[in-house]
Amino acid sequence: MIEKVFDLLGEKNYKDLKDLLAEENPADIAEIISELDENDAILVFRLLTKDVGAEVFAFMDKDTHIDILENINEEEISYLMNNLFMDDTVDIISELPANYVTRILKNIPEDRRKLINHFLQYPEDTAGSIMTIEYMDLKLGMTVKEAIDRVKQFAVKKETVNNCYLLDEKRKLIGEVTLKDLILAEDIELVNNIANEDVIKANTMTDTAEIAQMFTKYAILSLPVVDAENRLVGIITVDDVMELIEEETSEEMGRMTGTAPLENPYMKTSAFKLAKNRIIWLLVLMIGATISQLIIGKYEDFLTSYVVLAGFMPMLMDTGGNTGSQTVTLIVRGLAINEIKASDVFKVLLKEVNVALLIGFSLALANFLKLFYLQNISLKVSLTVSLTLIFTVLISNISGAILPFVARNAKMDPAVSVSPLITTIVDAFAILAYFMIARLLLGF
Repeated sequence: MIEKVFDLLGEKNYKDLKDLLAEENPADIAEIISELDENDAILVFRLLTKDVGAEVFAFMDKDTHIDILENINEEEISYLMNNLFMDDTVDIISELPANYVTRILKNIPEDRRKLINHFLQYPEDTAGSIMTIEYMDLKLGMTVKEAIDRVKQFAVKKETVNNCYLLDEKRKLIGEVTLKDLILAEDIELVNNIANEDVIKANTMTDTAEIAQMFTKYAILSLPVVDAENRLVGIITVDDVMELIEEETSEEMGRMTGTAPLENPYMKTSAFKLAKNRIIWLLVLMIGATISQLIIGKYEDFLTSYVVLAGFMPMLMDTGGNTGSQTVTLIVRGLAINEIKASDVFKVLLKEVNVALLIGFSLALANFLKLFYLQNISLKVSLTVSLTLIFTVLISNISGAILPFVARNAKMDPAVSVSPLITTIVDAFAILAYFMIARLLLGF
């Protein structure tokens, strides 16, 4: 698709390009525009109808937003921002530099501007910061026919009408009615009678991580958000949660490897920024690795006598690091989605010890058979390496099981503080155990 766009731009065949874009999804158009240089991006954006342009604008990244805003007039800005859903408007404004925000707010009606400022006051990572006000509300005492007529009248301006919310005269949330319920009910039936009063809802200050868990647990498409007095102030839709999960996943992946999350897409992030995000933890890990170096230095004479032992050190350290990383990943995930509670620390430890023994003995047996029978390594050296494998896996699992709980109790992010350190810690213990077992079996 992008190649077709490039070809049509090169041919200056704007008519066919406009027809081609008219058939595409707004999200795909936004992705295409992000691949173009600034001049071509503006040209393609101007070929879109105003309504489609507003939809496409919502899917663009920050850099493309800036390029577009620098090349459109005040009237176009006003149309764009007034035809976006509130949550998209707030998301865009919250990411832009102050001068662009000022220009946007000047071209938005005062009542909408007040709403935007109100939304921006909610703390980041709370329900209030990601909700939208374009929900379908129904009034207490309405008949089903009146409710359906209201949905038909206002649906085009709502982000979703799959779930309609029944409110009293003070806008307090009374119940929830699905569009399916309305269609299947008799016209004269009161909406009150078919509404579900046991509504799954969130407060404006509910953490977004908890919001994501609620969507997963209850398999819902939208979630009402209420204030302290149970008044409906907005809803969160599944598309917002999917975006939230994607962002959280990207951040967690970075944290698990000791990398700060990227503010912009990888291809639009400079080499300097990438290096800056990585270097701190790499320095910490490099300093931590000196512990292993000191241990090896202490046993240098021993290694000189048994040179063969040096060849197995990378395998032992890699096994320990990989095992520890697996354990940390499982425990951090369990803590994040509340599958594992803080009080489960001893249960988790016992389980991981059992897992370590099963894995450790299996790896040790396979390793012993390989070394002794296939590589003709001496019995004592084969036993030394195999027994160290058992200890290495055991210490890796114990460390990986306990450290996330320690980090959580210390009010630290386990993904940030544990994962980058686990390999360094396990390496030191694995090498120390290796030499101690070797001295015991081989003598020195």
